[in-house]
Amino acid sequence: MIIYIKVNKINNNKIIIKYFISIVIIIGDSGVGKTAILSKYVKGVFPVAPAPTIAIEFATKIIQIKEGGYIKAQIWDSAGQERYKAIVAGHYRRAAGALIVYDVTKRTTFEHVTNWLKNITEMAEKNCITYLIGNKVDLLDTNNNENLREVTQEEAQKYAKENGLRFYETSALTSVRINDCFEDLLQEIYNERRKIKGKLDEPIDKNTKVLYLNKTTESEEKKFENCC
Repeated sequence: MIIYIKVNKINNNKIIIKYFISIVIIIGDSGVGKTAILSKYVKGVFPVAPAPTIAIEFATKIIQIKEGGYIKAQIWDSAGQERYKAIVAGHYRRAAGALIVYDVTKRTTFEHVTNWLKNITEMAEKNCITYLIGNKVDLLDTNNNENLREVTQEEAQKYAKENGLRFYETSALTSVRINDCFEDLLQEIYNERRKIKGKLDEPIDKNTKVLYLNKTTESEEKKFENCC
């Protein structure tokens, strides 16, 4: 994990804002709505005709979490096609969190979740926090068309519980639980990192307001102040 420090001066007071950078990868079969989920969360826009993701793309968003301050999230949208598997695999290693997405109206995408989870287990950080996301619930809401559902909530919840995952059903089209799944994940990532790194630091002096999301050494302070 990395600390990003932005230094501002307001009324001659030095304010150092530290963003805890967290990498989240979105994985799952092609066509389950990964790009739409990313676009809706970061830009607030549902892409009408998104082009298929080639290998991997990413976007960033700075958010204020409920406890701890700010996180700068790097969210990676990965291609679901088999031919990009080797390229995508290289990006698992830096991920602190993952969303495994399936389409609630296509059972095969849920059946492949086990393979995606195996990739996370084998290649991501040991303490990578993973959520299971059942997307496209808006298709069920149209004229109460529940018969389109091929994966029940109960089945997905059971799978998530058995594998230590948190579970959400979402819609990128109607924004159902899009913010919740990302921000809950980022908060959980922060909480876990704080357990490892210890308590938050206090301001250096009366003229310096410091928001610490992780501990850094004095040399690191100078390094980041000069570069950001």
